[in-house]
Amino acid sequence: MSGKYDAIIIGGGHNGLVTAAYLGRAGKRVLVLERRPIVGGACVTEEIFPGFRVSTAAYVNSLFRKEIVRDLRLAEHGFAMLERNPSSFTPLPDGRHLLLGPDPALNHQQISKFSRRDADNYPRYEAMLQRVADVIEPTLIEPPIDLRRPGLAGLWRALKLAWRFRRLGTRMAEAVDILTGAARPILDRWFESEELKATLATDAVIGAMAAPSTPGTAYVLFHHVMGETNGKRGVWGYVKGGMGSLTQALAAAARGFGVEIRVETPAQRILVERGAVAGVQLADGKIEMAP
Repeated sequence: MSGKYDAIIIGGGHNGLVTAAYLGRAGKRVLVLERRPIVGGACVTEEIFPGFRVSTAAYVNSLFRKEIVRDLRLAEHGFAMLERNPSSFTPLPDGRHLLLGPDPALNHQQISKFSRRDADNYPRYEAMLQRVADVIEPTLIEPPIDLRRPGLAGLWRALKLAWRFRRLGTRMAEAVDILTGAARPILDRWFESEELKATLATDAVIGAMAAPSTPGTAYVLFHHVMGETNGKRGVWGYVKGGMGSLTQALAAAARGFGVEIRVETPAQRILVERGAVAGVQLADGKIEMAP
């Protein structure tokens, strides 16, 4: 049996590393166990061919919270973002193409090649998504409300959330549609060009294993307008050096707070005593204890 820790985290992906770093920052003794030779989970950069390093799973970033970057001082550990511009390129069989990015004039010119009406509607569509994002995005860093025992603090948070929704007024239906519905009906209402709708629909289905007509894909489409890159809201970007640079910066920050990280150390089972987690047994038989 080895030393005793305040917390043992199984898995050194970006979520586990963020948790470990914050616990270490709070003065806790923390152990991270990672099965693979590198930390990062789905947020890694690996050499898949000699001399070629690739982000092998996650490949773009925006929703990683700026508060985490600030609190853990990730820039001091090499974390940097490169804005994605252009954001999409759609080549078509007839030789035409659709190029979209953060420049409104470019977007209008490009979309006009397929539909002037859609080009005029596109800024209104983005404004609609932004209205809903202004309500939803703050909840990403707010503690969830315990609906069974909310207490005064929970009731106050619920009232503030209700007030934000109320500000939508008659546009409340837009928010409900986006949060629960399918992407295709929304895109059909706003646009007539199949080329534009197909391009936008990729953001609704990427990683979702669903069709744009599947309920829930509207939220996947919508979440692409949240987040920010280098202080610019709704802009996605690439991590300089690949996605693994983000988790390497997290690991460096965690170690700076005294966190112990072990790679190639798979956990075999979680130990439970009197109905509570007591520690972890590793694959080599060693036991690490945590209250």
